[in-house]
Amino acid sequence: MESQPQPAARDAPPRPRAEEARLMIDRAERTWRHQVVGEEMPVASGPRTAFRWLLLAIALGAIVFLMFERLGQLG
Repeated sequence: MESQPQPAARDAPPRPRAEEARLMIDRAERTWRHQVVGEEMPVASGPRTAFRWLLLAIALGAIVFLMFERLGQLG
């Protein structure tokens, strides 16, 4: 039996999968950067920020209170 010639597409070395993945990630990153060019993070201010600080203070106060209450029960 004679060997059959292989198609020309197989003669070219295939691109390694790592290189394909890197190119796909680079393309996605370029697209993402293009989409967020004009966007900026809003500055946290106003009544929402004050409310968050109030909730944080209440939570920390409750933690300290419960910790001292537990220490009182143990000692």
